[in-house]
Amino acid sequence: MRRLTVVALSLAVATVASAHIGSPNVLFDGNAGPYPVRVIVRPPEVVPGLAEVIVRVNATDAQRVLIRPVFWRTGLKGAPAGDEMRRVAGQDRVYTGQLWLMAYGSLSVYVTVSGARGSGTAIVPVASFATGRLPLSPALSGILIVLGALLIAGLLTIVRAAVGESLVPPGQPFDPARRRHANVVMAIAAPVLALIIFGGARWWRAEDQGYQRNMYGSPAADPTVTVDATHRTLRLAVHDTAKFQAIYAPVTPDHGKMMHLFLMRVPQMDAFAHLHPTQTDSLVFTGEVPALPAGHYRLFGDMTLENGLSLTVTNTLDLPDAPGAVSPSDSDDVWIVTPVATHVAAGAVAPLGDGFTMSWKGEASPLSARQSTDLHFVVRDAKGDVAKLQPYMGMAAHAVVVRDDGSVFIHLHPMGTVATVSQELFALRDRGDTTSDGRLRAGALPGAMSGMSMSGELTFPYEFPKPGRYRIWVQVKPSAQVLTGAFDVDVR
Repeated sequence: MRRLTVVALSLAVATVASAHIGSPNVLFDGNAGPYPVRVIVRPPEVVPGLAEVIVRVNATDAQRVLIRPVFWRTGLKGAPAGDEMRRVAGQDRVYTGQLWLMAYGSLSVYVTVSGARGSGTAIVPVASFATGRLPLSPALSGILIVLGALLIAGLLTIVRAAVGESLVPPGQPFDPARRRHANVVMAIAAPVLALIIFGGARWWRAEDQGYQRNMYGSPAADPTVTVDATHRTLRLAVHDTAKFQAIYAPVTPDHGKMMHLFLMRVPQMDAFAHLHPTQTDSLVFTGEVPALPAGHYRLFGDMTLENGLSLTVTNTLDLPDAPGAVSPSDSDDVWIVTPVATHVAAGAVAPLGDGFTMSWKGEASPLSARQSTDLHFVVRDAKGDVAKLQPYMGMAAHAVVVRDDGSVFIHLHPMGTVATVSQELFALRDRGDTTSDGRLRAGALPGAMSGMSMSGELTFPYEFPKPGRYRIWVQVKPSAQVLTGAFDVDVR
């Protein structure tokens, strides 16, 4: 009985996986046509389950907001009708609603805003997988066992009464023969009831095993480092850790790269690299590790599949000494050794080099977990003026947030946690530029952003999933060189 109750309740506990480690919520800052929006998707704890969606429209003339779940394989033509969101009381620009997410895999929430300016839609990709089971507490388990025993005893009592006392005419005694018959029937009913309970337990166990087969685990990347006279080469062999196939479509370039690989030395957190290994086989990536010091490193690798699903692979790595000056294998590779990071506080400033600085303009530390937060930075030149930035791989900036124990990792952009290429892939599918199995048609994916300048005032929307100490690396390109600022923040 205890096993049955544990299995029954564990089936009701799951979470929707994120492409990033430990950060299930999805945030998007951008536009739904002519309307600037911030969208927060808080995925359900079960799949199928209800996702909470919050939309802030930064306009006074929006009249209606619709949300719609779109599964990658079916596209808009196979998606259910949109649900109208309701305004939050006292906040005219904030809307809230819920959506049923019915399938495992890659899907998007389509947010359509309409009003005086017309209408427009924002695509917010979401990865939908079950990832966990919660244990049943001993106290609740004991209560359920006692209640179950009482129910079984009550059912046997009802069976005995149904073939015994209930058949005695009013005013007549309950004779010994009828009593014996009732006892015999109850004795027969007991093993029958036990078989039913046993069969139910086996059914629940099968359901639980099926659920566990669909539980998501972040894919792993098995690292191998080879060193010779001029090279320190890292080879990553990616594979699923889940019992099902999560990587079920080819990898597609995101910002022109097949993988964004992040290395950070632990526990010091003083060395950091953003690298871009080349895909040399189906799920094998190879690249040079530049001038990072030897030591123990955590690695996180972001990649996006052609069906729009973004995944993060993870593992640890013992990096040996480099043979000398190792040339990076990609021109966009960036690394830094920072013994001391700047603690987030009012007016905190981190040196970037080349006369540039980066200051923190967000809330004072400690920040609050599980609340929408703006990570606000300003890049200034040697004169103290706000710098003009060149795009680094199509973005004004890239940020990486890592909890000190490695349980949380996320790769952020000013547009939020979503991958631009995932949005493009859903749009391509709606236009018919992908095949039924998610493959891109030749030339369907647009090229990278051109080299226009951007403001040095940066805001990254994020929700810290739990309290702790976090390190934030922010990468910008105010000149010909990509520069990196390092900040520490406490979250309560």
